Formats: sequence, structure tokens, C-alpha cells
Amino acid sequence: MKQDRLISVIVPNFNNSLYLEECLLSVIRQTYKNIEIIVVDDVSTDHSAEIITDYSVKDHRIMPVFNVCNVGVAQNRHNAIMMSKGEFITTLDSDDIFFREDKLEKELACLLERKTSNGDSLIVFSGIVLIDSDGAIIGKQHANIQEGMLLNAIFSRTCMVPRDFLFTKEQYLKAGGFDNRIAIYEDWDLKIRLASENKFFYSGIDGIGYRRHGKGLSAISPLRHILWLHHIFVKNIGLLQSKRIKTVILFYNFLWKLFINHFRKRYQKYVESMSKI
Repeated sequence: MKQDRLISVIVPNFNNSLYLEECLLSVIRQTYKNIEIIVVDDVSTDHSAEIITDYSVKDHRIMPVFNVCNVGVAQNRHNAIMMSKGEFITTLDSDDIFFREDKLEKELACLLERKTSNGDSLIVFSGIVLIDSDGAIIGKQHANIQEGMLLNAIFSRTCMVPRDFLFTKEQYLKAGGFDNRIAIYEDWDLKIRLASENKFFYSGIDGIGYRRHGKGLSAISPLRHILWLHHIFVKNIGLLQSKRIKTVILFYNFLWKLFINHFRKRYQKYVESMSKI
């Protein structure tokens, strides 16, 4: 494949020095070399700044940005996207990795192939592999990979919700960008709006290593998850043009399962604690 199209890789970071080097190496080692890597550090208090500076010296494709005040991940991503120069954009959280070295190459090839018959309103994504804090594979995020217009499926969370996909700044701006008023699931909020205008296509590979390490989203109260998911659903419900009732039912079934699982786990902990008395 010709490497004449610049891809911007956006890496927001906050106190992820433990995983940051592995993240950056997974980007640097991509077989598609015509990339810029914008690493935005949100006033980390660990050793992140040293790692970012060191790697930017080793690889000129890395553009380090150091915030003077903490702005949050949504604003971090937005600022980096706005300063990006690539024809295409993708993102990668600093505790995650590109799982395969040909992730970008495969996604771009798929996008260019599909573009001839689908125009410019398309986004390409890869499969998601779950990894632990040591990088060992622990499973896949979701087996139900779908393609095409995915608004209802992403809305109801009945398909694998794509992450770190290949898209353009124009698509991002048309969708309205990240909403930095949203504390968690700000990426799902954007994906809903992107899905209302664009088709999603699967690259055919597992391209993302999504790390589960007991921090971030996994450390937040399940009830807070439910509240923010509900807020985003209500915020965007006007985008649904078809199968609205079915999508609403599926989404609330999803929320109900989260709610039940939360109290089931609390009950199990209670039983375990009583058995020790």
C-alpha cells in the first residue's frame, strides 16, 4: 500500500506512566509509517512527562503537548484533533495498545476499498481484545460485530461498540465533537452522533488491546454508570428515525441488567462477610 496519506493518532494521557511506553511502542511499530502521534498530557503527576519527552526525541513523528491545567479526557482529545494535520484520525487511550502492528494499514485499506461504493460517509473499526494490567489476553469485549448504519445497535448497546476507529476531522466536526460536560461515556455519546450520519465497516482484524486494570471506568460506581448512560441516551434520542420503541426497550433491558448485576454482587459480598463472622 502507498503510504501517501497522513494518519493522526491521538493519545490522551493522565497518570498512565505504567502503561504509556507500551502504548507508544504499539503505535511507533505500526507497519503504516506515515503518521503523526499527538500525545496530550493532562498535567500528570507521575513520570508520564519524562516518558513522552524521551520518546518524542527518539521519534520525530511524536508531537508532545503538555497542558498547564487539567481539562479532562474529552477536551484533551478534542484539542488534539483540532491541531491534527492528518487526512484521517484515530485515537488510543494511553493505557491501551494497538493490538496488531498492521492495525492502521488494514483499516486504511478497508476504508479506501469501501469508499468507492459508499462515498465519504464511512468509518472503519477493528475488533477489541481485552488485556489485563500485564498485557495478557483475558477475552474479547463483544462477539457481535455488525457493519453498516449502526445507530440503533450502538444506541441500544446490542453490538460491539467500536473504539479507536479511523475517521476524518470533517466527520468529527459535523457530529459536534466531544461533549466535555459529560463525565464518563463521552466517547459513546460521540459514537451515537457519528453513527447517525456514517456507516461503520469492520477491518477484519482484532486491532485494539483494551486494558482492564481496576482503574478508570471499572473503578466507578455501577450506579454512576447507569445514570450517565441514561443521560446520554435521553440526550440523543431525537436522532432515532426508525425502530425507536424497540431500541428504547433494548436499552432499558441493558440498564436493568447492569442494575441487577450491581445488587447481585453486593449481596454476594454481604453473604461472604456474614460467613466469616
